Amino acid sequence: MNDLLRPLFNLLPGMWDRRWIGLLTAWVIMALGGIGVAMFHERYMASARVYVDTQTLLKPLMQGLTVQPNIDDQVAMVARTLLARPNLERLVREKHLAVDDGQPESVNRTVDQLLKSIKLGINARENLYSVSYVNSDPQVALGVVKDLVNMFLTSGIGGKQQDTQQALNFLDAQVADYGRQLSAAEQKLKDFKTQHPGYSGAANVDYYTRVNQASDQLSQLQGQLSAAIAARNAISGQMRGESPTISVTSPYMAAAAGPAAPGVPASVLDVDRRIQEQRARLDDLLQRYTNDYPDVISARQTLARLEAERKSRLKAAAEHPAQAAEQAPMAANTISTANPAYQQLRVQVAQADANVASLQAQVGEAQARLAELRSQANKMPALDQQYAELMRGYDVIRKSYDDLVARRQSAGLTQSVDASSQLAVFRVVDPPRVEQRPLFPSKPMLIALLVFFALACGVAASFIVSQIMPTYHSPRHLRETIDRPVLGSISLLNSPEILSHDKRNNINLALGIAGLVLIGLLWAIWAHFTRQPGV
Repeated sequence: MNDLLRPLFNLLPGMWDRRWIGLLTAWVIMALGGIGVAMFHERYMASARVYVDTQTLLKPLMQGLTVQPNIDDQVAMVARTLLARPNLERLVREKHLAVDDGQPESVNRTVDQLLKSIKLGINARENLYSVSYVNSDPQVALGVVKDLVNMFLTSGIGGKQQDTQQALNFLDAQVADYGRQLSAAEQKLKDFKTQHPGYSGAANVDYYTRVNQASDQLSQLQGQLSAAIAARNAISGQMRGESPTISVTSPYMAAAAGPAAPGVPASVLDVDRRIQEQRARLDDLLQRYTNDYPDVISARQTLARLEAERKSRLKAAAEHPAQAAEQAPMAANTISTANPAYQQLRVQVAQADANVASLQAQVGEAQARLAELRSQANKMPALDQQYAELMRGYDVIRKSYDDLVARRQSAGLTQSVDASSQLAVFRVVDPPRVEQRPLFPSKPMLIALLVFFALACGVAASFIVSQIMPTYHSPRHLRETIDRPVLGSISLLNSPEILSHDKRNNINLALGIAGLVLIGLLWAIWAHFTRQPGV
């Protein structure tokens, strides 16, 4: 144990001999450090937090109807641009943070210091934004933070309406431009159709395809016409096998002879048969033609003549009853009437004729259209290409115009929504405030550290000097140091005067150390009570 503590026992007496150098060093360090501490200003931090609520009810309701900007990204961008140099320069001028010497360098230096001292925290996930600033004057720190928060709240997304108006102006100009282009394209199409009135405009189908389609249609119509003609001929053949009239036997009483007439002459019956046939023919004609058709008019005239002949014969029979009685049948009369089967076949023949005539007209039109297409074999492909180019340009301009009009309407609705509602709500969670205590290190703590450092420097100075100019207080220490034999030693007997002198030196040393510590303590207490309190 003594071997372990022996170096310390050898070191401490040497340091004790150099104690005044250590005390002097401590006082010098205390004086120099005191100048630095006196020039040191405590720093106060002001901070605030703002919450931005971007989840509004109007946002999902207007989904798809308006342009939905990313409000979160816009707010984050505003927060990042809050520390832009123009904003800080305006803040420096409003708060008079720079020395007003008329030189821009002082403003630039102050702005650089603000950039280093202001801390901006962005928590985009929770929409929390914090700002803090450190300054030796708590009032200045608080004022800077308040201005930054107000700048953030007032700027917000207020510039969005200006951006929307600029977008509306741009869209209006584009809509007008494309409107003029669309009118020009429509005029070109109009001029093309005016110059080529017979052109069908089927530019989506080429010329040869249209020729093939027209040829196929003509072949189909010709086949239908052939089938219709064959059907009509078959019905006509059936009608030729039927008789127009049939003979029936029925009792007959002449209306003109009255109830006392014994009978009707055979000549009158023959006229009645002819009248029936003429009426059947007239009915057949009326089913196919109008009253002004020549055959209908002739049939009516014939029917009127036969009725007049019947009246004259009835009158003659009334004047010569004996002769009429001889010619009249005794019990029954045989008359001819229209055949229903024949009449039905005539109706079918008429319908077949109409169908054949319609198909013949369609075949004629198809032949004319095919002939016209074949006659345009030299110029139609060029017209198709020209029309396709016109339509392609027209469709592109039309689509762009419609898209721009739709976007213009959406932008107008977006502007109305922005003007009538607030898409983001700013709430100050923590109002701007200054910490009551200064940041580390405070001046009292710095004074305490200075006292401790001065004493440590004094001890270090005593140690260094004792190593440079060592002293030996025992023969063993001398022998171990020089590695030579020591022949002997002479002891010093302390007289009362020496003891008294050593006692005074010890008291002076204690007073020196105590004075150093006391000055530091009083200075720390004074600095604590005279500091500028935070607000």
